[in-house]
Amino acid sequence: MSRDSRHFAWVLNLDAEFELERPSYHPPARLLAQLAQHGQGSRALLGANDVLLAETADLVRPARGRRPLLAPTLVGRAWCPTPRALAVFEAAGVSVERHPPLEVLKRVNHRRFALEVGGGLPHQRYLTERAELATLLERAERPWLLKRAFGFAGRGQMRVHAGLDAKQWAWVDASLRLGGLVVEPLVVPLLELSAHGFIWPEGRAELGRVCVQSVNARGVFQGVRLASGEPSALEGEALLAKASEVASALFRAGYFGPFGIDAFRYELEEQRAFCALSEINARFSMGFVTGFPRHPSELWLGDDVAEAPPRSG
Repeated sequence: MSRDSRHFAWVLNLDAEFELERPSYHPPARLLAQLAQHGQGSRALLGANDVLLAETADLVRPARGRRPLLAPTLVGRAWCPTPRALAVFEAAGVSVERHPPLEVLKRVNHRRFALEVGGGLPHQRYLTERAELATLLERAERPWLLKRAFGFAGRGQMRVHAGLDAKQWAWVDASLRLGGLVVEPLVVPLLELSAHGFIWPEGRAELGRVCVQSVNARGVFQGVRLASGEPSALEGEALLAKASEVASALFRAGYFGPFGIDAFRYELEEQRAFCALSEINARFSMGFVTGFPRHPSELWLGDDVAEAPPRSG
C-alpha cells in the first residue's frame, strides 16, 4: 500500500488500562459515554482522511466533515492495541498496523515498570501484601496516595490520611489481587509536565518538546500546551533526559510505538522538588499531537507481522 493511499481506521480505546488490568473487562455504557465526552481531544490524532471504528465494529464513522473510505484502503490503528481493539479491527475486516504483543503492553504500562526505570517520589514503593501496607500506615507520619497497578485520568487511586475503614480495606484487597499497589507520599503538585516520543521497531526513538499539562485536583486531564518558560532549564533537561532513558527501557522490554511520560514539580513538607518521571504511558495520549513534532498520520510502523518474543531486561 502506497503512502498516498494509506489511511487509518482508529479505535480510541481510552480505557485500555482497565483491559490490561483485567482480561475479562467489558466497558460499561456509562463509562463509554464519559470517555466520549471527556476524550474529545483524542480526535486530534486522526489524519484528514482517517475514520473512527465504532466500539461494536458494525459502523465506520468518519470524523466530522470527512468522507468515509473503503476498508481496503485502511490500516487499523488503536490508542492502545489491546485484544478488544484488535477484535474490532478483525470484525470490520481491517488489517492492523504492526504492534507489540499483549504481554509487553501489560508490563510496560504497569506502574511498577516506571519504578524499575528510576521513576517515582522519595519513599515511594510497590506493595503486594496487605501486611506491608498495614505496617506502613501504622508508622505513617504523613498522608499517602495509593495507586493501582493500572489506571488513567485519576482513576484507580485513593488518598489515605489516617487508618483505613472496612470499605477502604476492601478496595486495597481488590487492588492487591489486580496487581499490587504503588504507595507514595501525598504531595502538592505545582507544575504538571509531559514529554512524548515514538519508538521505531528497530529501536530508533524520536522525542518531542516539553509540554505543560492542566489537570484537576484528582489528576484528570484537562488540557495541554507547549511549555514556554514555566519549567526551569534544569527541569526541562531532566524531563527530556528521562524520556530518552525510558525510550531505551521500553525498547529493551520489547515495546515500540508511541509513548509519553509525566513529570511534575511538587511541594512536600514545605520543600519543593521535581519528579522527572511519575507515569509512563506506552500508548498514544491526549498530549501527543501537541508535544510531538509530527502528526500520527505521518508515522507508520508497517504491516502487522508475526510477533517477536519480548526482549529481556
